[in-house]
Amino acid sequence: MQYKMVAVDMDGTLLDSNKLIPQENIDALFQLKDKGIKVVFSTGRIIESAMSYAHAIGFEPDYVTANGATIAYDDTFLHLPIQYKDVVEYALESEALGVGYNIITEDHTYYYKTLKFYDTYYYDNPMVQNSRIISKSLFDGIEEIREQLTGETIIKMDFYSQDPHRFETMWQKLNHCGYNIIRPEADYIELMHRQASKGNSVNKLARVFDIATGEIIAIGDSGNDLSMFAQCGLSISMGNAREDIKKVTMMTTDTNDNSGVAKALRKLKLI
Repeated sequence: MQYKMVAVDMDGTLLDSNKLIPQENIDALFQLKDKGIKVVFSTGRIIESAMSYAHAIGFEPDYVTANGATIAYDDTFLHLPIQYKDVVEYALESEALGVGYNIITEDHTYYYKTLKFYDTYYYDNPMVQNSRIISKSLFDGIEEIREQLTGETIIKMDFYSQDPHRFETMWQKLNHCGYNIIRPEADYIELMHRQASKGNSVNKLARVFDIATGEIIAIGDSGNDLSMFAQCGLSISMGNAREDIKKVTMMTTDTNDNSGVAKALRKLKLI
């Protein structure tokens, strides 16, 4: 099979545990590009963060971000929005249950009471200065930002809690038929447009370039990569992935701290 596109997750995959792209992986990306193979950064991160990593290494990938809610290529940006009324309803439910959440729009992220979630993924490091590029704010309750949200395109909600009972209650209250709702970790829920997933959006992007599903390689480590693994020609899990993730992929490579992305591509003789 001649593969024409590599869709690679970022956290736990392309990035090491320090949220940096190892040089071995950087070299691999450029070698793919030199061979005419499309590279897609396919991530739960917002577009600004994904782009900042690409700019830091002087690379130009295409993007599937916010778990498929945003697609970007050339000068085109596509968003799959979620309904304002549902966002407000779920925010009120979260607050009543004591469950944390954030609301992501096409150009801003609203964090309910704490930046703990932001600090886990978007802290500054020697490669990127997220604090300078990511537009964010704290709020104490949905009523505080309710009117402001009416004029924005909302693309994603995240929910998180360390209390299993409260979190399960929140999970049950969400409209699983109307939205794509995933739980990549036990304490983390992501809610997107029904058609927004890494798998759907990577394939939508592939069609733009006349690339078939079977010509796509997908590399990832987490539950939000499952849709991508199900809609590609070759699925590759990271060595640091959970065992249940590894079981559904065709191949497992080394860990993210050992440049597993580059090692997999080398094993496949793509670089």
